[in-house]
Amino acid sequence: MAIKKQVKRENGTPQEEKGNILVICAHSDDQILGPGGAVAKYTREGYNVYTIICSYGEGSHPHMKLSYIAKIRVLEAKEADSIIGGKGVMFLALKDGAIGADFRKKKMMERFKRQILSYVPKKIFTHSGDDLHPDHRFVKEVVLDAYDSLARKNLLNAEVYTFDVSNIFNKKERNFPRLIVDITDTFRYKIKALHEFRSQINFFSYTITVNILYLAVYYRAFVNGLKYGFKAAEVFRRLR
Repeated sequence: MAIKKQVKRENGTPQEEKGNILVICAHSDDQILGPGGAVAKYTREGYNVYTIICSYGEGSHPHMKLSYIAKIRVLEAKEADSIIGGKGVMFLALKDGAIGADFRKKKMMERFKRQILSYVPKKIFTHSGDDLHPDHRFVKEVVLDAYDSLARKNLLNAEVYTFDVSNIFNKKERNFPRLIVDITDTFRYKIKALHEFRSQINFFSYTITVNILYLAVYYRAFVNGLKYGFKAAEVFRRLR
């Protein structure tokens, strides 16, 4: 008889482990800005959540050495991941602002597909195709390309959802099925995790952009909550 793994609830009682969820994003705070509340909820329900981050986001600190800012971003991402209950983050170290070109230059597709398969995910969350940032849009496209290739070979069967970060409207994906996640009890963890990205918040030239994104987090959570009958909610669109 197979023995099912168990994890601990916040109150200490055992809970059956439900499987793996994979978040794939462009930069080291996107996984919190987008699905952070849902991730915190899923981890508390017994899922293992892992994150693949494509770049260090070094473009916001062009005056610093890559090795220095990379170290800071890794530490911040790990601290944020710990707060939401994630099982770990890994960085692909692609060039910020040119993730697509760097991905193709390094011929990373086969390696990328193997990495996805290694997590055996039941759900995959990635960027929206309506996002304003070109890095975000590329990540969404390459995730779908990798998924479709693996699915055709019957190697992967997972639900694929997109999340919002810098997009204002959802035109391309408006007709796809929606997943509504009540984050009333985990929104505070999302905000606490966002505060770990101090290198983003404290950098003067980035302050306005970051403040707008952070305000959007509050706006989306409470508007979605009002719309769907919760105090706070995150909305995802299922593409696969």
